[in-house]
Amino acid sequence: MIVLFSIFCLVFLIGCGKETTEQNNVKHMEYLKSFGWHIEEKMSERTQDTKNYLPATNAGIDLKPYKEIYITTYLLKEKQKTGKKIYADIYQMNEDIIGGSGHLETWEPGDFSLKDKERLINEGTINN
Repeated sequence: MIVLFSIFCLVFLIGCGKETTEQNNVKHMEYLKSFGWHIEEKMSERTQDTKNYLPATNAGIDLKPYKEIYITTYLLKEKQKTGKKIYADIYQMNEDIIGGSGHLETWEPGDFSLKDKERLINEGTINN
């Protein structure tokens, strides 16, 4: 009986973990879409110390209230005029999205606010 209960609990917890991951993926897709960006694929997930974290600062995001954040990086479907890739990082604390930034491969300064898509198109940096 105890073994069956343990197996049931394990299966339940695994199922809950998958649902949370799927919910996060949908939240991330909707968040990026709200700025006009589209996900091609998930690249990585990591925890990051926020002290002097330049990509967020360059994108105008204040991470001072947080010691550590969870970052999910996506390769976007949009491309630079040169054909180079565009990435987006989504910053989370627990299950809440607290911001995000973009990164253009081999472009200076490299990091940008997700709100800057129209500006990047108008400057001729990315394709429409």
